[in-house]
Amino acid sequence: MKNIVYIGKYNGVVGGIERYMQKSADVLRRNGLSVHYLYTENGGYDQEKFTGAFDSVQEFSLSTDLLTDCDLIIIHNIIPVEIMEQLPLEKSFFFVHDHNIYCQRHHYYTPVGRKNCHRKYNKLVCKICSLGRNSAPPLAAYRKFPALVLSDFMLKNLQKNGFEKVVKLPAFIRSESVRRSFMPDGVLRILFLGQLIRGKGADLMLKTLSKLDIPFSCTVAGDGKDRIMLEKMVEKFKLCDKVHFTGFVSEPEKLWSDCDVFFFPIRWQEPFGLVGLEAMAHGVPVVAFDLGGVREYVNESTGELIPEKDIAHAAEVLKQLYLHPERLGGFSGNGLELVANKFSEENFVERFKKLPEMRS
Repeated sequence: MKNIVYIGKYNGVVGGIERYMQKSADVLRRNGLSVHYLYTENGGYDQEKFTGAFDSVQEFSLSTDLLTDCDLIIIHNIIPVEIMEQLPLEKSFFFVHDHNIYCQRHHYYTPVGRKNCHRKYNKLVCKICSLGRNSAPPLAAYRKFPALVLSDFMLKNLQKNGFEKVVKLPAFIRSESVRRSFMPDGVLRILFLGQLIRGKGADLMLKTLSKLDIPFSCTVAGDGKDRIMLEKMVEKFKLCDKVHFTGFVSEPEKLWSDCDVFFFPIRWQEPFGLVGLEAMAHGVPVVAFDLGGVREYVNESTGELIPEKDIAHAAEVLKQLYLHPERLGGFSGNGLELVANKFSEENFVERFKKLPEMRS
Protein backbone atom coordinates (compact mmCIF):
# COMPACT_ATOMS: atom_id res chain seq x y z
CA MET A 1 0.00 0.00 0.00
CA LYS A 2 1.39 3.37 -1.05
CA ASN A 3 -1.23 5.97 -2.02
CA ILE A 4 -3.99 7.09 0.37
CA VAL A 5 -6.87 9.46 -0.38
CA TYR A 6 -8.69 11.31 2.40
CA ILE A 7 -12.12 12.77 1.67
CA GLY A 8 -13.39 15.50 3.98
CA LYS A 9 -15.66 18.52 4.09
CA TYR A 10 -13.36 21.52 4.57
CA ASN A 11 -9.94 22.56 3.30
CA GLY A 12 -9.16 24.22 6.64
CA VAL A 13 -9.46 23.50 10.35
CA VAL A 14 -12.91 23.67 11.95
CA GLY A 15 -12.53 21.16 14.76
CA GLY A 16 -11.15 17.81 15.80
CA ILE A 17 -11.87 16.03 12.50
CA GLU A 18 -9.61 18.34 10.53
CA ARG A 19 -6.89 18.27 13.18
CA TYR A 20 -6.98 14.46 13.11
CA MET A 21 -6.68 14.38 9.31
CA GLN A 22 -3.84 16.87 9.36
CA LYS A 23 -1.82 15.07 12.03
CA SER A 24 -2.46 11.56 10.71
CA ALA A 25 -1.48 12.59 7.18
CA ASP A 26 1.76 14.00 8.53
CA VAL A 27 2.54 10.79 10.43
CA LEU A 28 1.73 8.54 7.48
CA ARG A 29 3.83 10.61 5.09
CA ARG A 30 6.78 10.46 7.48
CA ASN A 31 6.41 6.68 7.34
CA GLY A 32 6.61 6.35 3.58
CA LEU A 33 2.98 6.71 2.43
CA SER A 34 1.54 9.35 0.09
CA VAL A 35 -1.62 11.03 1.38
CA HIS A 36 -3.86 13.12 -0.88
CA TYR A 37 -6.92 15.14 0.13
CA LEU A 38 -10.24 15.84 -1.59
CA TYR A 39 -12.57 18.39 0.04
CA THR A 40 -16.19 19.19 -0.73
CA GLU A 41 -16.48 22.72 0.68
CA ASN A 42 -14.18 25.72 1.02
CA GLY A 43 -13.88 26.76 4.67
CA GLY A 44 -12.02 26.59 7.97
CA TYR A 45 -9.03 28.25 9.64
CA ASP A 46 -5.34 27.86 8.79
CA GLN A 47 -5.98 26.59 5.28
CA GLU A 48 -2.36 26.90 4.16
CA LYS A 49 -1.05 24.97 7.16
CA PHE A 50 -3.79 22.35 6.90
CA THR A 51 -3.35 21.66 3.20
CA GLY A 52 0.42 21.57 3.63
CA ALA A 53 0.05 18.28 5.51
CA PHE A 54 -0.90 16.46 2.28
CA ASP A 55 0.93 15.52 -0.91
CA SER A 56 -1.85 17.13 -2.93
CA VAL A 57 -5.16 18.88 -2.24
CA GLN A 58 -8.04 19.51 -4.62
CA GLU A 59 -11.78 20.02 -4.60
CA PHE A 60 -13.66 16.75 -4.79
CA SER A 61 -14.48 15.38 -8.23
CA LEU A 62 -15.43 11.88 -9.28
CA SER A 63 -13.34 12.34 -12.44
CA THR A 64 -10.03 12.65 -10.59
CA ASP A 65 -7.51 9.89 -11.24
CA LEU A 66 -6.75 9.78 -7.51
CA LEU A 67 -9.86 7.68 -6.84
CA THR A 68 -8.85 4.99 -9.33
CA ASP A 69 -5.10 5.03 -8.79
CA CYS A 70 -5.01 5.02 -4.98
CA ASP A 71 -4.73 1.97 -2.74
CA LEU A 72 -7.04 3.15 0.04
CA ILE A 73 -9.81 5.75 0.46
CA ILE A 74 -10.75 7.10 3.89
CA ILE A 75 -13.98 9.12 4.02
CA HIS A 76 -13.81 11.46 7.03
CA ASN A 77 -17.21 13.11 6.76
CA ILE A 78 -20.67 12.38 5.38
CA ILE A 79 -20.80 13.13 1.66
CA PRO A 80 -23.84 12.93 -0.66
CA VAL A 81 -25.08 9.38 -1.24
CA GLU A 82 -24.90 9.76 -5.02
CA ILE A 83 -21.16 10.37 -4.66
CA MET A 84 -20.70 7.68 -2.03
CA GLU A 85 -22.28 5.04 -4.26
CA GLN A 86 -19.73 5.70 -7.02
CA LEU A 87 -16.68 5.21 -4.82
CA PRO A 88 -14.86 1.86 -5.13
CA LEU A 89 -16.31 -0.18 -2.28
CA GLU A 90 -13.42 -2.64 -2.33
CA LYS A 91 -10.90 -0.05 -1.10
CA SER A 92 -12.95 2.48 0.89
CA PHE A 93 -13.50 2.99 4.63
CA PHE A 94 -15.83 5.41 6.39
CA PHE A 95 -14.18 7.03 9.45
CA VAL A 96 -16.91 7.85 11.96
CA HIS A 97 -15.81 10.85 14.01
CA ASP A 98 -19.27 12.09 15.07
CA HIS A 99 -22.80 10.91 15.83
CA ASN A 100 -24.45 12.41 12.75
CA ILE A 101 -24.61 9.12 10.85
CA TYR A 102 -27.20 7.76 13.34
CA CYS A 103 -28.46 10.93 15.06
CA GLN A 104 -30.62 13.32 13.06
CA ARG A 105 -29.90 16.08 15.60
CA HIS A 106 -26.16 15.30 15.26
CA HIS A 107 -25.56 16.02 18.98
CA TYR A 108 -26.95 12.70 20.33
CA TYR A 109 -28.85 14.48 23.10
CA THR A 110 -32.41 15.75 23.29
CA PRO A 111 -33.34 19.34 22.37
CA VAL A 112 -35.28 19.77 25.62
CA GLY A 113 -33.18 19.24 28.72
CA ARG A 114 -30.17 18.12 26.66
CA LYS A 115 -30.44 14.57 27.94
CA ASN A 116 -27.92 12.24 26.32
CA CYS A 117 -29.41 9.58 24.06
CA HIS A 118 -28.42 5.90 23.92
CA ARG A 119 -30.94 4.54 21.44
CA LYS A 120 -30.31 3.33 17.92
CA TYR A 121 -31.63 5.34 15.01
CA ASN A 122 -35.40 5.30 14.57
CA LYS A 123 -36.83 7.22 11.62
CA LEU A 124 -39.95 8.55 13.37
CA VAL A 125 -38.51 9.19 16.83
CA CYS A 126 -35.36 10.84 15.52
CA LYS A 127 -37.31 13.07 13.14
CA ILE A 128 -39.42 14.33 16.04
CA CYS A 129 -36.34 14.80 18.23
CA SER A 130 -34.57 16.84 15.55
CA LEU A 131 -37.64 19.07 15.22
CA GLY A 132 -37.43 18.50 11.48
CA ARG A 133 -34.31 20.66 11.16
CA ASN A 134 -32.06 18.07 9.54
CA SER A 135 -32.63 15.43 6.91
CA ALA A 136 -32.54 11.76 7.83
CA PRO A 137 -28.99 10.37 7.90
CA PRO A 138 -28.03 8.14 4.95
CA LEU A 139 -27.46 5.22 7.29
CA ALA A 140 -28.37 2.43 4.86
CA ALA A 141 -25.91 3.67 2.21
CA TYR A 142 -23.05 4.01 4.67
CA ARG A 143 -23.59 0.60 6.26
CA LYS A 144 -22.25 -0.91 3.03
CA PHE A 145 -18.78 0.41 3.88
CA PRO A 146 -16.52 -0.88 6.64
CA ALA A 147 -16.22 1.75 9.37
CA LEU A 148 -13.26 3.04 11.36
CA VAL A 149 -13.57 4.32 14.93
CA LEU A 150 -11.25 5.47 17.73
CA SER A 151 -13.13 4.09 20.74
CA ASP A 152 -15.06 1.07 22.00
CA PHE A 153 -17.92 3.48 22.70
CA MET A 154 -18.26 4.32 19.00
CA LEU A 155 -17.71 0.71 17.95
CA LYS A 156 -20.73 -0.34 20.02
CA ASN A 157 -22.84 2.54 18.69
CA LEU A 158 -22.18 1.52 15.10
CA GLN A 159 -22.84 -2.15 15.77
CA LYS A 160 -26.11 -1.14 17.45
CA ASN A 161 -27.01 0.74 14.26
CA GLY A 162 -26.39 -2.15 11.90
CA PHE A 163 -22.76 -1.76 10.79
CA GLU A 164 -21.42 -5.27 10.26
CA LYS A 165 -17.73 -4.36 9.89
CA VAL A 166 -16.24 -1.90 12.37
CA VAL A 167 -12.47 -1.58 12.87
CA LYS A 168 -11.01 0.19 15.89
CA LEU A 169 -7.97 2.17 14.78
CA PRO A 170 -5.86 3.37 17.72
CA ALA A 171 -5.51 7.09 18.25
CA PHE A 172 -1.97 8.42 18.36
CA ILE A 173 -0.02 11.25 19.87
CA ARG A 174 3.64 12.04 20.30
CA SER A 175 4.53 12.07 23.99
CA GLU A 176 6.49 15.01 25.39
CA SER A 177 8.99 13.74 27.97
CA VAL A 178 9.09 16.89 30.10
CA ARG A 179 9.25 17.35 33.85
CA ARG A 180 6.41 19.67 34.83
CA SER A 181 6.20 22.13 37.69
CA PHE A 182 2.64 22.48 38.93
CA MET A 183 1.18 25.70 40.36
CA PRO A 184 4.51 27.59 40.54
CA ASP A 185 2.70 30.71 41.82
CA GLY A 186 0.26 28.89 44.07
CA VAL A 187 -2.58 29.29 41.56
CA LEU A 188 -4.36 26.37 39.88
CA ARG A 189 -4.15 27.08 36.14
CA ILE A 190 -7.11 25.53 34.29
CA LEU A 191 -7.34 25.18 30.51
CA PHE A 192 -10.38 24.71 28.29
CA LEU A 193 -9.57 24.03 24.63
CA GLY A 194 -12.31 23.46 22.08
CA GLN A 195 -15.16 24.92 20.09
CA LEU A 196 -17.39 27.29 22.04
CA ILE A 197 -20.60 25.41 21.35
CA ARG A 198 -23.05 23.91 23.81
CA GLY A 199 -21.95 20.29 23.39
CA LYS A 200 -18.39 21.09 24.52
CA GLY A 201 -19.72 22.34 27.87
CA ALA A 202 -17.80 25.57 28.42
CA ASP A 203 -20.90 26.92 30.17
CA LEU A 204 -20.82 23.97 32.58
CA MET A 205 -17.19 24.79 33.29
CA LEU A 206 -17.99 28.41 34.13
CA LYS A 207 -20.73 27.28 36.51
CA THR A 208 -18.17 25.00 38.13
CA LEU A 209 -15.63 27.81 38.44
CA SER A 210 -18.25 30.03 40.09
CA LYS A 211 -18.25 27.56 42.99
CA LEU A 212 -14.46 27.43 43.43
CA ASP A 213 -13.04 29.10 46.55
CA ILE A 214 -9.37 28.57 45.73
CA PRO A 215 -6.82 30.69 43.83
CA PHE A 216 -7.24 29.78 40.17
CA SER A 217 -7.04 31.13 36.63
CA CYS A 218 -8.70 29.77 33.52
CA THR A 219 -7.80 30.08 29.85
CA VAL A 220 -10.64 29.48 27.38
CA ALA A 221 -9.03 28.71 24.03
CA GLY A 222 -11.31 28.39 21.02
CA ASP A 223 -14.14 30.15 19.28
CA GLY A 224 -17.74 29.49 18.36
CA LYS A 225 -21.31 30.74 18.43
CA ASP A 226 -21.56 30.59 22.24
CA ARG A 227 -18.73 33.01 22.92
CA ILE A 228 -20.90 36.07 23.61
CA MET A 229 -23.10 34.05 25.95
CA LEU A 230 -20.04 32.71 27.77
CA GLU A 231 -18.52 36.18 28.16
CA LYS A 232 -21.78 37.35 29.75
CA MET A 233 -21.63 34.39 32.14
CA VAL A 234 -18.11 35.42 33.16
CA GLU A 235 -19.43 38.88 34.02
CA LYS A 236 -22.42 37.44 35.86
CA PHE A 237 -20.24 35.18 38.01
CA LYS A 238 -17.70 37.99 38.60
CA LEU A 239 -14.87 35.96 37.08
CA CYS A 240 -13.48 38.64 34.74
CA ASP A 241 -10.14 38.74 36.56
CA LYS A 242 -9.79 34.94 36.44
CA VAL A 243 -11.10 33.82 33.05
CA HIS A 244 -9.37 34.80 29.79
CA PHE A 245 -10.67 34.13 26.24
CA THR A 246 -8.02 33.67 23.55
CA GLY A 247 -10.22 33.04 20.51
CA PHE A 248 -9.15 30.46 17.92
CA VAL A 249 -5.60 29.18 18.52
CA SER A 250 -3.69 27.89 15.50
CA GLU A 251 -0.95 26.26 17.58
CA PRO A 252 -2.69 24.80 20.66
CA GLU A 253 0.41 22.83 21.61
CA LYS A 254 1.86 26.07 22.97
CA LEU A 255 -0.85 26.24 25.64
CA TRP A 256 0.05 23.10 27.55
CA SER A 257 3.16 24.42 29.29
CA ASP A 258 1.18 27.10 31.15
CA CYS A 259 -1.60 25.00 32.66
CA ASP A 260 -1.91 22.55 35.55
CA VAL A 261 -5.09 20.75 34.55
CA PHE A 262 -7.16 20.32 31.42
CA PHE A 263 -10.87 20.56 32.19
CA PHE A 264 -13.01 18.61 29.70
CA PRO A 265 -16.59 19.56 30.74
CA ILE A 266 -18.36 17.86 27.85
CA ARG A 267 -22.13 17.87 27.68
CA TRP A 268 -22.36 15.51 24.70
CA GLN A 269 -21.00 11.99 24.43
CA GLU A 270 -17.56 12.73 23.03
CA PRO A 271 -16.72 10.02 20.44
CA PHE A 272 -13.13 9.99 21.71
CA GLY A 273 -11.88 13.44 22.62
CA LEU A 274 -8.47 13.74 21.00
CA VAL A 275 -7.78 17.00 22.80
CA GLY A 276 -7.82 15.16 26.13
CA LEU A 277 -5.22 12.71 24.87
CA GLU A 278 -3.14 15.64 23.65
CA ALA A 279 -3.21 17.13 27.14
CA MET A 280 -2.07 13.85 28.61
CA ALA A 281 0.77 13.58 26.09
CA HIS A 282 2.06 16.92 27.41
CA GLY A 283 1.93 15.74 31.02
CA VAL A 284 -1.27 17.66 31.82
CA PRO A 285 -3.82 15.80 34.00
CA VAL A 286 -7.36 15.59 32.64
CA VAL A 287 -10.57 16.24 34.59
CA ALA A 288 -13.55 15.18 32.47
CA PHE A 289 -17.22 14.44 32.69
CA ASP A 290 -17.61 10.69 32.24
CA LEU A 291 -19.20 10.55 28.81
CA GLY A 292 -18.58 8.82 25.49
CA GLY A 293 -15.10 7.64 24.65
CA VAL A 294 -12.99 9.50 27.23
CA ARG A 295 -12.58 6.28 29.24
CA GLU A 296 -10.18 5.14 26.52
CA TYR A 297 -7.50 7.18 28.31
CA VAL A 298 -8.89 8.79 31.48
CA ASN A 299 -9.00 6.52 34.53
CA GLU A 300 -8.27 6.69 38.25
CA SER A 301 -4.51 6.71 37.64
CA THR A 302 -4.38 9.30 34.83
CA GLY A 303 -7.05 11.82 35.85
CA GLU A 304 -10.51 12.34 37.27
CA LEU A 305 -13.83 11.19 35.80
CA ILE A 306 -16.92 13.00 37.07
CA PRO A 307 -20.59 12.02 36.65
CA GLU A 308 -22.08 14.04 33.78
CA LYS A 309 -23.17 17.60 34.61
CA ASP A 310 -22.24 17.16 38.30
CA ILE A 311 -20.93 20.68 38.77
CA ALA A 312 -20.61 20.47 42.56
CA HIS A 313 -18.50 17.31 42.26
CA ALA A 314 -16.33 18.91 39.58
CA ALA A 315 -15.67 21.94 41.79
CA GLU A 316 -14.69 19.68 44.68
CA VAL A 317 -12.32 17.67 42.47
CA LEU A 318 -10.55 20.83 41.31
CA LYS A 319 -10.32 22.07 44.89
CA GLN A 320 -8.77 18.80 46.07
CA LEU A 321 -6.20 18.92 43.26
CA TYR A 322 -5.23 22.40 44.43
CA LEU A 323 -4.97 21.22 48.06
CA HIS A 324 -3.01 18.08 47.11
CA PRO A 325 -0.77 19.05 44.17
CA GLU A 326 1.20 15.81 44.48
CA ARG A 327 -1.78 14.13 42.81
CA LEU A 328 -1.22 16.29 39.74
CA GLY A 329 2.31 14.93 39.46
CA GLY A 330 1.07 11.36 39.79
CA PHE A 331 -1.58 11.81 37.12
CA SER A 332 0.98 13.45 34.85
CA GLY A 333 3.50 10.61 35.04
CA ASN A 334 0.88 7.89 34.63
CA GLY A 335 -0.66 9.69 31.68
CA LEU A 336 2.66 9.98 29.89
CA GLU A 337 3.27 6.26 30.44
CA LEU A 338 -0.17 5.36 29.08
CA VAL A 339 0.38 7.49 25.97
CA ALA A 340 3.75 5.90 25.28
CA ASN A 341 2.43 2.34 25.69
CA LYS A 342 -1.02 2.55 24.09
CA PHE A 343 -1.18 5.57 21.79
CA SER A 344 2.19 5.75 20.08
CA GLU A 345 2.61 6.79 16.46
CA GLU A 346 4.28 3.44 15.78
CA ASN A 347 1.18 1.51 16.92
CA PHE A 348 -1.03 3.68 14.73
CA VAL A 349 1.09 3.31 11.59
CA GLU A 350 1.43 -0.46 12.03
CA ARG A 351 -2.34 -0.84 12.41
CA PHE A 352 -3.11 1.56 9.55
CA LYS A 353 -0.94 -0.35 7.08
CA LYS A 354 -2.98 -3.49 7.84
CA LEU A 355 -6.34 -1.89 6.97
CA PRO A 356 -6.66 -3.45 3.49
CA GLU A 357 -6.50 -6.94 4.96
CA MET A 358 -9.03 -6.05 7.70
CA ARG A 359 -11.89 -5.45 5.27
CA SER A 360 -13.20 -9.00 5.32
